Amino acid sequence: MARTSPSPADRRLIDLAAQYGVEVSARHLERWRSRPNPLLPAHQRDYPGRPLGGSSSTADEQLVALVVWLARNRRQGADRGHLALRAFGAGLPVPEETVRHAFARPAEDLAKQLRRGFGPLPVDGDLQEWVYDGAADLVGTKERRPTAVQRRVQAIDRQVLATPDLAPGWQFAAELDPGAAKAEPLGRTDFLFQSAITAMAGPGEMAPDTIARAARGLVADGAPQWAAHLLETDPRDPLAALAAAPLHQLPGLPADSIANHLYTVAQAAPIERLQAAWTAAGEIAAWAETSCAAVEAELAAGQPAEATEQWATGMISGASRTFLLTGLAEPNPTPAEQTVTAVQLIFMADAFNTTLAETDDDGREAMRRLAPPFLLSLLTVG
Repeated sequence: MARTSPSPADRRLIDLAAQYGVEVSARHLERWRSRPNPLLPAHQRDYPGRPLGGSSSTADEQLVALVVWLARNRRQGADRGHLALRAFGAGLPVPEETVRHAFARPAEDLAKQLRRGFGPLPVDGDLQEWVYDGAADLVGTKERRPTAVQRRVQAIDRQVLATPDLAPGWQFAAELDPGAAKAEPLGRTDFLFQSAITAMAGPGEMAPDTIARAARGLVADGAPQWAAHLLETDPRDPLAALAAAPLHQLPGLPADSIANHLYTVAQAAPIERLQAAWTAAGEIAAWAETSCAAVEAELAAGQPAEATEQWATGMISGASRTFLLTGLAEPNPTPAEQTVTAVQLIFMADAFNTTLAETDDDGREAMRRLAPPFLLSLLTVG
């Protein structure tokens, strides 16, 4: 319950907020500071050196912007975590514990879905067999039809593959990936099956050849893909960067579960990195739509140019295809959707950075050119 008389520091916050035309009460401030997951940090305390001790609160004027924002964005029944994420995304000083809790929710929700879908971990018996059986029961065998977003992207892929001006480039790419014509991409149902296995058991459960088939399944059939070719032929472990067990664990899951990896990102990533990832995730929808619209316009005019060439490069490298599909499927992402994407971006970027640390300057330059703009802020490319 709010105090009958606000502290001098709270009174100053209320008065400063009023200068912005915002009415804030002591009860509002108390509610925003309430635990768990406070939206408003407590005032810093100063100690005036009284002989018997004691302290007094001082209004931190940096909090005024947050108080004004909360007052303008409060809504009955609004999700507290989503409110915290939006304020954090706006650069406001939301308490770190609240920010991390909000970023951890997607991993916690995924863990609940996995426990519900797979059931309790087996005490005895073959864990791998249990995972595969559970994934099969979850996904079923019925082949999924492509979504409207997937059909749009596939249509662009086919047109770009058939563009006469790009024929020399495609010939060169085909020489780099000679197995593309005979490759067997994962179908949508098989992709979901493998995704369920990986979500529960961890990335180490997916063989390089399966990852290559999954990557090929995201582009038009027969398209050469250099990343897939490397996965199929390079003897090095492509998942070595993810070999370490996640530091933070959720109950009822294998240690290497993707949910634990994402939970560790939320709990351990520097707060500045979470902020950068949130901003990057918010840029994906516009980037995806702009990329599609630009290449569609060039193809419709019969004048393939920079956008078409960039699209072809993206098909060959495959680095950004999953985020292209995400951006098109979520044109106006909710805070929950943006949080999922932000955590996935850090997870992917951390794996890339581990590899880049052992890469020469040419490799880092290639990543700088191939990575989509929203991902560059999270990569160590010099």
